[in-house]
Formats: sequence, C-alpha cells, structure tokens
Amino acid sequence: MSRKPIDKQQPSECRQAIWDWIRKYATQQLPDSAPFFTLNDVAKHILLDINSIRDYLIGLSNAGYLVATKGTGRMALTLYTFARDAGHEAPRVRKNGAPVTQGTGRRQMWNAMAVLKEFSARDLAFNASTEQHHVADSEAVTYCGALCAAGYLVARPGQRYSLINTMWTGPQPPQIQRTKQVYDPNLKRVVWSRVEGGAE
Repeated sequence: MSRKPIDKQQPSECRQAIWDWIRKYATQQLPDSAPFFTLNDVAKHILLDINSIRDYLIGLSNAGYLVATKGTGRMALTLYTFARDAGHEAPRVRKNGAPVTQGTGRRQMWNAMAVLKEFSARDLAFNASTEQHHVADSEAVTYCGALCAAGYLVARPGQRYSLINTMWTGPQPPQIQRTKQVYDPNLKRVVWSRVEGGAE
C-alpha cells in the first residue's frame, strides 16, 4: 500500500488518530467494561490499513506504552492494555520500539522559535540542539528560509528572523515536503507552495 502525501490523508489516517483512540479508550473505561483492547477494536474506528495499525501497536508495546498479552488458543488475539501515557502527542516509535528521530531537528527549532525573540539561523541551531540531537546550521538555514517564504517568520537586517506571534499555529512543526511546499499539521493543510514564477 503506497503512502499518500500527508496533506492528502484523511484525519484518521495517521498514528495520532490511533493514539487518540487508545487514550480515549483508556480514560473512559466503565467499571464493568474490559480493561484491554485488540487490533480489531482499533481498526473498527481508524480508517487506516490494518497492517499499519498492527505495526504501530507493536511499536508502542515494545516502547513500553502498551502491554501486549497473547490470549490462549490457536486463534487467540493479542490483548493490549494502556501502560504509560505520553500526553496528547502520539509517540513517534518504530516497530521495534526505538524512537523515530526524523523531523526531530525541526521540532526542536519550532519550539525554540517560540522562545527566542529574534535569531539568526546559527542562533536557532545552537538553541535548538540537545545532547540527544544536534541541529546543523545548514538545517536551520533551510528551515528558516522555508518558514520565511511561507509567512511564519519575518526577515530582519543581518540575516536574522523573528516568529510572527499570530503564526504560532500549534505544537507540531510545519513540514517542508519534497514537492517544495510547506504543510502545517496543526492546520492540516498546505500553507505555501512554490510554483513557476512565484509562490501561492
């Protein structure tokens, strides 16, 4: 199953939808209801390929967010119980439970922009870097350029930038897609595209 561009996906076609369902199920358990759920329970509510749901549940289990228990019998289903809450944002984990690091630099830069009043690309890279993930100056230059073109940042003298207050759209960083457009996951839409002769 080929993956559709994120701006073409339905709201439920993402890991966030799976995580949202799990958290809602875990927090709204009635006294006489089952404390566990199965892959099929999730698949009934999430419009996503069942193999993708299975892989994410396995990843959450391997990362310690869920506990997986194999039922008895040849056709027994795996039962999942909620073990650890990571908050609203869905954990970004691989099937083996390892964290997904792709996009970490942009997430850290987006958060740093909300704190810094004014910054150069180098300032941003320095402030966004952590011991776990270093942000390169070149990555900051690219990201600042894209967000400036998309109207999130205003350019200042001396190759400096500042985030426009009204353009803080939420906790998820705007993404630069391969098609040279900026997609905002907080707004769930493409906010800027490079076209021949200019931008739209």
